[in-house]
Amino acid sequence: MIRTVIAGHLRKGENRVLVNLPSDYIQTIRNIHKEEGETWLQNFASLIDYCEEKWSLKVLPPFELSYNFVAPALKKDGRQVVLKLSVPTKEFYSEVEALRYFAGQGMVKIIDVETKKGILILDHLFPGDTLAILQNDLKATEIAAGIMESLWVPETPDSNLPQIEEREQSLIKFFKAHPTGKAPITQDLLQKATNTFRSLLFEKQERYILHGDLHHYNILKAKTSWVAIDPKGLVGEREYDTIQFLLNNLPDQDIEPILSKRIAVLVDNLKLDERRILAWGFAHSVLSVCWSLEDGEEYSEPFYKSIFVFDKLHNEKFGCLT
Repeated sequence: MIRTVIAGHLRKGENRVLVNLPSDYIQTIRNIHKEEGETWLQNFASLIDYCEEKWSLKVLPPFELSYNFVAPALKKDGRQVVLKLSVPTKEFYSEVEALRYFAGQGMVKIIDVETKKGILILDHLFPGDTLAILQNDLKATEIAAGIMESLWVPETPDSNLPQIEEREQSLIKFFKAHPTGKAPITQDLLQKATNTFRSLLFEKQERYILHGDLHHYNILKAKTSWVAIDPKGLVGEREYDTIQFLLNNLPDQDIEPILSKRIAVLVDNLKLDERRILAWGFAHSVLSVCWSLEDGEEYSEPFYKSIFVFDKLHNEKFGCLT
């Protein structure tokens, strides 16, 4: 349960905000950002205070926290916005750049930003339900496909966004740290995923500016439309940007028929290459589990099982992966 409490205004000269952040969120910030994260946490109350002063906001209790502090905030005119605070890192800068590229087309709109302090003021989406609430999985996939189509734009030479090769390097780094594997990821899976990354990247494809983390929980209902949030920003091929959606909101069992139907919708609606989706699905599923192991977190069982579903489907339709 979120235990963050934001107090009312105190006397002049005193801190106006008292914050008790959830212990698991604090630990996440420390694990990921080390000393920089500790400093950010120590200055957090002052940062909230700064935001309330500069933008004439009253910050309300936050949404469920994961890697960033995200909370609704009430402006003096009664309008609600969303305040997002992040440790200002390369990942945050990429998010801001991606938001500007997508410029509100199927993406939440920026109201204001202060990059050096890791502050984003965003449009508040109402009712804000996630795509995961839809019971009809095919309908949810069609909505996601529409979001993808509206977001993706061809790569531009002035982009500072990370390239897809960084994902390959992340997997290679994990492999070097764990040359015999790290349960449940075996040495064979690491070798096969690394080879698949290399093979796919060798086959040069047209590159686009991608969301980088598009899934059911990063697509919200906004009045009569659905809108994406929280882009990581990534330059790569379109097929790769479908994988995070495919991996999310899956049951623990009988994953294959759901993945097959989702892939069919994406291929048909977006005119994508099914072979590359399956190959990227295998490689990225391995990488996603590795990321969890690297961060000391519990890995997702559906993510892990999807590794073998992507591999099986690829073998049946296009032959063995490298």
